[in-house]
Amino acid sequence: MIIIEKPYVSEFLIDSIVQNDWAVLENEALEIADIEEGAFETIDTDTAKEYYSQVEYPIIYSNSENSINWVLENLPDSNLSRYIKLFKDKLKFRKMLKDVFPEFFFKEVEYDNLSKLPLEELKYPFVLKPAIGFLSLGVHTVHNDEDWKHTLVELEHEMKLAQKFYPEAVVNVSKFIIEEYIQGEEYAVDAYYDKNGNPVILNIFHHPFLNSKDVSDRIYVMSSEIMIKYMAKFAILLKVIGDKNNIRNFPLHIELRVTDDERIIPIEVNPMRFAGWCTTDVSKYAWGINVYECFMKQTSPDWNEILSKASNEMFYFSMAEVSSNIDRDKISGFEYDNWLANYSNVLEVRRINPKHHPLFAVIFGSTTNKDEVNRILQLKTKDYTIFNV
Repeated sequence: MIIIEKPYVSEFLIDSIVQNDWAVLENEALEIADIEEGAFETIDTDTAKEYYSQVEYPIIYSNSENSINWVLENLPDSNLSRYIKLFKDKLKFRKMLKDVFPEFFFKEVEYDNLSKLPLEELKYPFVLKPAIGFLSLGVHTVHNDEDWKHTLVELEHEMKLAQKFYPEAVVNVSKFIIEEYIQGEEYAVDAYYDKNGNPVILNIFHHPFLNSKDVSDRIYVMSSEIMIKYMAKFAILLKVIGDKNNIRNFPLHIELRVTDDERIIPIEVNPMRFAGWCTTDVSKYAWGINVYECFMKQTSPDWNEILSKASNEMFYFSMAEVSSNIDRDKISGFEYDNWLANYSNVLEVRRINPKHHPLFAVIFGSTTNKDEVNRILQLKTKDYTIFNV
């Protein structure tokens, strides 16, 4: 079963559902989505609840973590709910892996108590983020006392945005985690556990940043070089996590960092989906695969064949985010053509309504020039935003 939810569903996902005749849960998001009536079979909540409550390891995919509420409410005692609770709460996730990473520092803090923390107790640098979060909302890298004071001011505004755009199960602003800053390169992996509990990797993204303070989701890069270097190593970590929790038939998007001495440390896991906002679709351009079909049909890409024929191109998805410090009511447009002129080979553009979402657009592209990635990282969406006079 597929659960379609806000904030965004791609045409590629809808086409995949239609072509494969997958059943889709009836819900409000499906009703308001721009989908032709009768395009695919739907299942009402009662029928889905009755059937999936009897399946030990159900195969259910969603494009959005907004679907978490439905699972927790209708399948509360299922393995699926157990996986979600483990991964969505970053504190539970850290505690689960404490025996694997015993030296990793993390601390739980209530939002109301953040401003009360004695400065002498803060060990810089550290990362602050909601215990239950999404994208980069509320995420800050803090290097000193001045950073901390500035972070507390920004956080108040960001948490209001989080409450506006996402349900509590996706972003919970009441509880935060302070954890040590992991030096190294960040990566993200789209994968699923099959019926036997074996991890199947579908994508590996390098997530570069402009500097040590940058926590944006501006660009995620994929290449055959990255896949060859890290696929086996990341699969070992996924296997450790899966075996500790008996995970089966479960899709996820895991973020991790690789330190200078090649230690692999997980950051967080996003349950029930691959890369958010259907950005996982970039796989069709990079590898010629349909990740939804891979999970739903329990198949693994023939990576030996795919990578042996791959070019030296880097593929990526890039997000044009709405600056958090601007008044959305004053936005009248965005200079899309000028923004896209910074991309050498645009494969697809998905325009997003900035009035209701934190993005102007998602761009799929490719390049052979690493300087292009650096240039995209330096772009400021505010410079391309059109405001009411």
